[in-house]
Amino acid sequence: MSWLLLDVGNSTLKWSLVAQLPAPAAGSTAGFEATRPEATYAQGALAIDAPDLTQKLAAEWSKAFASTAEDTPPRSPTAAWGCAVAAPDRIAAIAAALHLAGSPAAQWFGAEADFDFGGIVLHNGYCDPQQLGADRWHALIGARARFAHGALLVVNAGTATTVDAISADGRFLGGVIAPGVALMRASLARGTARLPLAAGRYVAHPDNTDDAICTGVLDAQIGLIVQRLQRIRESVDGAVQVVVSGGNGPLLLGLLRGQAGLGTMTLEPDLVLLGLWHRAHAQTTQRPANRNQ
Repeated sequence: MSWLLLDVGNSTLKWSLVAQLPAPAAGSTAGFEATRPEATYAQGALAIDAPDLTQKLAAEWSKAFASTAEDTPPRSPTAAWGCAVAAPDRIAAIAAALHLAGSPAAQWFGAEADFDFGGIVLHNGYCDPQQLGADRWHALIGARARFAHGALLVVNAGTATTVDAISADGRFLGGVIAPGVALMRASLARGTARLPLAAGRYVAHPDNTDDAICTGVLDAQIGLIVQRLQRIRESVDGAVQVVVSGGNGPLLLGLLRGQAGLGTMTLEPDLVLLGLWHRAHAQTTQRPANRNQ
Protein backbone atom coordinates (compact mmCIF):
# COMPACT_ATOMS: atom_id res chain seq x y z
CA MET A 1 0.00 0.00 0.00
CA SER A 2 1.15 3.53 -0.70
CA TRP A 3 0.29 7.14 0.01
CA LEU A 4 0.74 10.16 -2.22
CA LEU A 5 2.10 13.15 -0.29
CA LEU A 6 1.73 16.68 -1.72
CA ASP A 7 3.60 19.79 -0.62
CA VAL A 8 2.05 22.62 -2.65
CA GLY A 9 4.19 25.73 -2.20
CA ASN A 10 3.98 29.19 -3.71
CA SER A 11 6.22 28.30 -6.63
CA THR A 12 6.71 24.52 -6.62
CA LEU A 13 4.68 21.37 -6.03
CA LYS A 14 6.77 18.61 -4.46
CA TRP A 15 5.26 15.13 -4.30
CA SER A 16 6.28 11.71 -3.11
CA LEU A 17 4.71 8.26 -3.44
CA VAL A 18 5.69 6.41 -0.26
CA ALA A 19 5.05 3.20 1.59
CA GLN A 20 2.19 3.24 4.04
CA LEU A 21 2.79 1.42 7.31
CA PRO A 22 0.14 -1.13 8.29
CA ALA A 23 -2.31 0.50 10.69
CA PRO A 24 -1.94 -0.68 14.31
CA ALA A 25 -4.85 -1.38 16.61
CA ALA A 26 -6.99 1.64 17.45
CA GLY A 27 -5.41 3.85 20.08
CA SER A 28 -1.97 2.27 19.69
CA THR A 29 1.15 3.87 18.24
CA ALA A 30 2.99 0.57 17.91
CA GLY A 31 4.85 0.32 14.63
CA PHE A 32 5.28 4.09 14.26
CA GLU A 33 8.76 4.38 15.71
CA ALA A 34 10.20 4.92 12.20
CA THR A 35 11.21 8.49 11.49
CA ARG A 36 10.49 8.28 7.76
CA PRO A 37 8.80 5.95 5.22
CA GLU A 38 10.54 2.64 4.69
CA ALA A 39 10.27 3.05 0.92
CA THR A 40 9.82 5.88 -1.58
CA TYR A 41 8.51 4.55 -4.88
CA ALA A 42 8.60 7.79 -6.86
CA GLN A 43 8.91 11.52 -6.31
CA GLY A 44 8.99 14.71 -8.30
CA ALA A 45 8.63 18.48 -8.40
CA LEU A 46 6.93 20.81 -10.83
CA ALA A 47 6.54 24.58 -11.11
CA ILE A 48 3.14 25.49 -9.74
CA ASP A 49 2.52 28.13 -12.44
CA ALA A 50 2.99 25.70 -15.35
CA PRO A 51 0.12 26.38 -17.79
CA ASP A 52 -0.31 22.66 -18.44
CA LEU A 53 0.03 21.68 -14.78
CA THR A 54 -2.91 19.26 -14.81
CA GLN A 55 -1.72 17.32 -17.86
CA LYS A 56 1.91 17.13 -16.71
CA LEU A 57 1.01 15.96 -13.24
CA ALA A 58 -1.51 13.41 -14.50
CA ALA A 59 1.14 11.94 -16.81
CA GLU A 60 3.79 11.81 -14.06
CA TRP A 61 1.43 10.23 -11.56
CA SER A 62 -0.02 7.71 -13.99
CA LYS A 63 3.50 6.48 -14.69
CA ALA A 64 4.39 6.42 -10.98
CA PHE A 65 1.27 4.44 -10.07
CA ALA A 66 1.83 1.76 -12.71
CA SER A 67 3.45 -1.60 -11.99
CA THR A 68 7.15 -1.77 -12.80
CA ALA A 69 7.28 -5.55 -13.24
CA GLU A 70 4.92 -8.47 -13.67
CA ASP A 71 5.28 -9.55 -10.05
CA THR A 72 5.03 -6.00 -8.63
CA PRO A 73 1.58 -4.88 -7.49
CA PRO A 74 0.27 -1.53 -8.73
CA ARG A 75 1.38 1.40 -6.64
CA SER A 76 -1.83 3.40 -6.96
CA PRO A 77 -2.18 5.26 -3.65
CA THR A 78 -4.84 4.33 -1.14
CA ALA A 79 -4.95 8.00 -0.10
CA ALA A 80 -3.48 11.38 -1.01
CA TRP A 81 -2.49 13.81 1.75
CA GLY A 82 -1.29 17.33 1.31
CA CYS A 83 -0.84 20.85 2.53
CA ALA A 84 -1.03 23.89 0.31
CA VAL A 85 -0.28 27.61 0.33
CA ALA A 86 -0.85 28.11 -3.41
CA ALA A 87 -3.76 29.90 -5.05
CA PRO A 88 -7.16 28.15 -5.34
CA ASP A 89 -6.92 27.73 -9.13
CA ARG A 90 -3.65 25.80 -8.69
CA ILE A 91 -5.28 23.55 -6.11
CA ALA A 92 -8.11 22.91 -8.57
CA ALA A 93 -5.59 22.00 -11.29
CA ILE A 94 -3.94 19.51 -8.93
CA ALA A 95 -7.32 18.02 -8.01
CA ALA A 96 -8.08 17.50 -11.70
CA ALA A 97 -4.70 15.78 -12.21
CA LEU A 98 -5.35 13.42 -9.30
CA HIS A 99 -8.66 12.43 -10.84
CA LEU A 100 -7.13 11.84 -14.28
CA ALA A 101 -4.36 9.71 -12.77
CA GLY A 102 -6.79 7.53 -10.85
CA SER A 103 -5.81 8.74 -7.39
CA PRO A 104 -8.19 9.37 -4.50
CA ALA A 105 -8.95 13.03 -3.95
CA ALA A 106 -6.44 14.80 -1.74
CA GLN A 107 -7.23 15.43 1.89
CA TRP A 108 -5.70 18.79 2.75
CA PHE A 109 -4.22 19.51 6.16
CA GLY A 110 -3.83 22.87 7.83
CA ALA A 111 -2.08 23.71 11.07
CA GLU A 112 -3.59 22.57 14.35
CA ALA A 113 -3.34 23.58 17.99
CA ASP A 114 -1.41 20.47 19.06
CA PHE A 115 0.18 17.35 17.64
CA ASP A 116 0.85 14.33 19.83
CA PHE A 117 1.50 11.04 18.09
CA GLY A 118 4.23 8.42 17.88
CA GLY A 119 6.47 10.29 20.31
CA ILE A 120 6.21 13.61 18.46
CA VAL A 121 4.71 16.27 20.74
CA LEU A 122 4.19 19.85 19.53
CA HIS A 123 2.16 22.77 20.83
CA ASN A 124 1.30 25.52 18.35
CA GLY A 125 1.78 28.85 20.12
CA TYR A 126 0.38 31.05 17.36
CA CYS A 127 -2.35 33.44 18.59
CA ASP A 128 -4.63 31.74 16.07
CA PRO A 129 -3.11 28.25 15.57
CA GLN A 130 -4.82 27.74 12.22
CA GLN A 131 -3.20 30.90 10.85
CA LEU A 132 0.25 29.32 11.03
CA GLY A 133 1.18 28.23 7.51
CA ALA A 134 0.42 24.59 6.82
CA ASP A 135 3.87 24.12 5.33
CA ARG A 136 5.54 25.60 8.42
CA TRP A 137 3.53 23.37 10.78
CA HIS A 138 4.32 20.18 8.90
CA ALA A 139 7.98 21.15 8.63
CA LEU A 140 8.01 21.38 12.43
CA ILE A 141 6.46 17.91 12.68
CA GLY A 142 9.06 16.57 10.26
CA ALA A 143 11.91 18.24 12.13
CA ARG A 144 10.79 16.84 15.47
CA ALA A 145 10.44 13.39 13.89
CA ARG A 146 14.10 13.59 12.82
CA PHE A 147 15.38 15.16 16.03
CA ALA A 148 13.42 13.89 19.00
CA HIS A 149 15.26 15.86 21.68
CA GLY A 150 16.36 19.41 22.28
CA ALA A 151 15.38 22.79 20.91
CA LEU A 152 15.16 23.24 17.15
CA LEU A 153 15.44 26.14 14.73
CA VAL A 154 13.69 25.16 11.50
CA VAL A 155 14.53 27.09 8.34
CA ASN A 156 12.39 26.71 5.21
CA ALA A 157 14.16 28.49 2.36
CA GLY A 158 11.75 28.64 -0.55
CA THR A 159 9.80 31.45 -2.21
CA ALA A 160 9.69 32.89 1.28
CA THR A 161 12.26 32.17 3.96
CA THR A 162 10.66 31.16 7.26
CA VAL A 163 12.55 30.59 10.49
CA ASP A 164 10.64 28.89 13.31
CA ALA A 165 11.72 27.75 16.76
CA ILE A 166 10.47 25.02 19.06
CA SER A 167 11.63 24.28 22.59
CA ALA A 168 12.89 20.95 23.86
CA ASP A 169 9.40 20.12 25.15
CA GLY A 170 7.78 20.94 21.79
CA ARG A 171 6.45 24.46 22.40
CA PHE A 172 6.39 26.73 19.37
CA LEU A 173 8.47 29.74 20.37
CA GLY A 174 7.62 31.93 17.41
CA GLY A 175 8.93 32.47 13.95
CA VAL A 176 9.46 34.97 11.16
CA ILE A 177 8.68 35.24 7.45
CA ALA A 178 10.84 37.11 4.96
CA PRO A 179 11.13 37.22 1.17
CA GLY A 180 13.24 34.38 -0.17
CA VAL A 181 16.38 34.71 -2.25
CA ALA A 182 14.61 35.04 -5.62
CA LEU A 183 11.99 37.46 -4.28
CA MET A 184 14.66 39.74 -2.85
CA ARG A 185 16.51 39.80 -6.15
CA ALA A 186 13.32 40.39 -8.13
CA SER A 187 12.13 43.19 -5.83
CA LEU A 188 15.31 45.17 -6.48
CA ALA A 189 14.89 44.77 -10.23
CA ARG A 190 11.22 45.81 -10.08
CA GLY A 191 11.55 48.64 -7.60
CA THR A 192 14.61 50.44 -8.94
CA ALA A 193 15.42 52.15 -12.20
CA ARG A 194 18.92 50.86 -12.82
CA LEU A 195 19.47 47.70 -10.81
CA PRO A 196 19.34 44.46 -12.84
CA LEU A 197 17.85 41.07 -12.02
CA ALA A 198 21.27 40.07 -10.78
CA ALA A 199 23.07 36.84 -11.61
CA GLY A 200 26.18 37.56 -9.62
CA ARG A 201 28.28 35.61 -7.13
CA TYR A 202 28.56 35.64 -3.37
CA VAL A 203 31.95 37.22 -2.60
CA ALA A 204 33.57 38.74 0.46
CA HIS A 205 34.01 42.21 -1.08
CA PRO A 206 31.79 42.80 -4.13
CA ASP A 207 33.19 45.18 -6.75
CA ASN A 208 30.38 45.05 -9.31
CA THR A 209 26.61 45.48 -9.16
CA ASP A 210 25.60 41.88 -9.83
CA ASP A 211 27.89 40.55 -7.11
CA ALA A 212 26.81 43.34 -4.78
CA ILE A 213 23.15 42.33 -5.12
CA CYS A 214 23.83 38.60 -4.82
CA THR A 215 26.02 39.07 -1.75
CA GLY A 216 23.64 41.56 -0.14
CA VAL A 217 20.64 39.24 -0.58
CA LEU A 218 22.44 36.20 0.80
CA ASP A 219 23.93 38.16 3.70
CA ALA A 220 20.41 39.32 4.54
CA GLN A 221 19.19 35.72 4.57
CA ILE A 222 22.09 34.53 6.72
CA GLY A 223 21.74 37.50 9.04
CA LEU A 224 18.07 36.70 9.58
CA ILE A 225 18.81 33.10 10.51
CA VAL A 226 21.69 34.02 12.82
CA GLN A 227 19.56 36.63 14.56
CA ARG A 228 16.77 34.13 15.17
CA LEU A 229 19.28 31.60 16.46
CA GLN A 230 20.53 34.14 18.97
CA ARG A 231 16.96 34.84 20.08
CA ILE A 232 16.09 31.20 20.70
CA ARG A 233 19.34 30.68 22.59
CA GLU A 234 18.18 33.43 24.97
CA SER A 235 14.94 31.49 25.61
CA VAL A 236 16.07 27.90 26.07
CA ASP A 237 18.64 25.90 27.97
CA GLY A 238 21.06 23.69 26.10
CA ALA A 239 22.10 23.44 22.47
CA VAL A 240 19.90 24.34 19.52
CA GLN A 241 19.80 22.09 16.44
CA VAL A 242 19.40 24.03 13.19
CA VAL A 243 17.42 22.16 10.50
CA VAL A 244 17.41 23.64 6.99
CA SER A 245 15.00 22.72 4.20
CA GLY A 246 13.61 24.15 0.96
CA GLY A 247 14.97 24.81 -2.50
CA ASN A 248 17.54 27.34 -1.31
CA GLY A 249 18.44 25.22 1.70
CA PRO A 250 21.74 23.81 0.35
CA LEU A 251 22.94 27.30 -0.61
CA LEU A 252 22.11 28.86 2.76
CA LEU A 253 23.42 25.92 4.74
CA GLY A 254 26.77 26.13 2.96
CA LEU A 255 27.06 29.79 3.92
CA LEU A 256 25.89 29.17 7.48
CA ARG A 257 28.54 26.51 7.98
CA GLY A 258 31.12 29.15 7.20
CA GLN A 259 30.04 31.10 10.28
CA ALA A 260 31.74 30.25 13.56
CA GLY A 261 29.85 29.31 16.70
CA LEU A 262 26.45 28.48 15.21
CA GLY A 263 26.35 24.89 16.46
CA THR A 264 25.02 21.75 14.81
CA MET A 265 23.24 22.10 11.45
CA THR A 266 21.72 19.65 9.03
CA LEU A 267 19.97 19.66 5.67
CA GLU A 268 16.61 17.88 5.43
CA PRO A 269 15.28 18.51 1.90
CA ASP A 270 11.75 17.16 2.37
CA LEU A 271 10.70 18.21 5.87
CA VAL A 272 7.15 19.11 4.87
CA LEU A 273 6.55 15.78 3.14
CA LEU A 274 7.98 13.96 6.14
CA GLY A 275 5.67 15.89 8.44
CA LEU A 276 2.71 15.03 6.22
CA TRP A 277 3.58 11.33 6.45
CA HIS A 278 3.48 11.45 10.24
CA ARG A 279 0.34 13.57 10.25
CA ALA A 280 -1.39 11.11 7.94
CA HIS A 281 -0.59 8.20 10.25
CA ALA A 282 -1.93 10.13 13.21
CA GLN A 283 -5.03 11.03 11.23
CA THR A 284 -5.83 7.47 10.20
CA THR A 285 -4.90 5.84 13.49
CA GLN A 286 -5.61 7.93 16.50
CA ARG A 287 -7.74 11.02 16.22
CA PRO A 288 -10.48 11.05 13.58
CA ALA A 289 -12.33 13.73 15.54
CA ASN A 290 -9.48 16.24 15.13
CA ARG A 291 -9.33 16.39 11.36
CA ASN A 292 -8.38 19.76 9.92
CA GLN A 293 -8.75 19.50 6.19
